[in-house]
Amino acid sequence: MPTPSGVLRELIEQHEKLREMIDRCEHYADEHDQGRALASDLTREVAKLRIAFEAHNRFEEQLLRPVLREADAFGEVRIESMVAEHLDEHRAMGFHLDGPTAELRGALYSLRAHLVAEERYFLTSRVLRDDVVSVESAG
Repeated sequence: MPTPSGVLRELIEQHEKLREMIDRCEHYADEHDQGRALASDLTREVAKLRIAFEAHNRFEEQLLRPVLREADAFGEVRIESMVAEHLDEHRAMGFHLDGPTAELRGALYSLRAHLVAEERYFLTSRVLRDDVVSVESAG
């Protein structure tokens, strides 16, 4: 199993690539709205983003669960939060990436916010660390 810090590095790199793809999609949406780009150009960039986002989600869900479970006493709580809300967000964002440019812009904004939230609550060196954190009983 990969180390927590290795998982963190990989997921942060994936987030950066997703942000670059979001920027390209926004650029093509702007160009399309101004009549300077074909709808096919925008569709192609959104398809690339959707494929990368789906691959990122599979990777994240596969590796993050075991790492979070072992991270500390709150691992199970984080996993439940991720499962209950996080996966639903992934599905909703993926669905909205297929909409018209107004809906697409909302989905891109939500995706950016989602990446920030992941980095705040899950993808941080305080959570994904290679040293084991234990909670002692006050007994």
